[in-house]
Amino acid sequence: MKRALTGLLLALTALAVPVPLAAKASDGTVMRRTTLLVFDIERSIRFYEILGYTLWLNGPWGTVSPGGLPVAGVRPGDPNRLVIMKGKDPYLGMVGLLQQGPVRRAPRFALRRGDPILMIEIADMTGVETRLRAAGFIIQKGPETSHIKSVTDEWDAKFMFVIDPDGHMLELTERLN
Repeated sequence: MKRALTGLLLALTALAVPVPLAAKASDGTVMRRTTLLVFDIERSIRFYEILGYTLWLNGPWGTVSPGGLPVAGVRPGDPNRLVIMKGKDPYLGMVGLLQQGPVRRAPRFALRRGDPILMIEIADMTGVETRLRAAGFIIQKGPETSHIKSVTDEWDAKFMFVIDPDGHMLELTERLN
C-alpha cells in the first residue's frame, strides 16, 4: 500500500512540474542509452521489438568515415547505420544499434569475463519467450521465479537469460508484485 501511494504521489508530482527532457541530464549522471555494435541491424531491430522496444531514431545508411570508431575489420567507406530503440521511458534506457560494415553472422556465443550482461525489465515474460523461440532466437536459460530482497524492499520476479542476435547476453526480468 505504501509503495502504491508513493508511486501515485511521484506520478502526480511529475505531472504538476513539467521538466524539459534536456534538463534531465543536468540533474546528474544518468545512463541514457547503451549502443551495441551489431552484425545485422534488421535482425537486431526485430529482436528488440519482440522485447517491447520501438524505433525512436531510424538513421539512414551511410558510410564509415576515416575518423570513425576503431571497429575491428571495418574500413572507411564500409556501410554504416545507427538506429535507436526506445522502451517505455521517453528519455532513459534506450538501446542504440550500430552496424558498421556489411551484414555478417555473429560469431558463436561465448560469455567471457569482462562482457556486460544487460538487464531489461519486460512485461509478459511468457509471451516474450514464445515470440523469441518462434523467431529462432537463443534462450540461454528459461524463465525462473525468484524472491528478491533489496535493502529497502522485497518482491517476486521472473528471470530469463537470452542471447541477442549479436552475442550480447541479456537478463530479462518481469516484476510480479
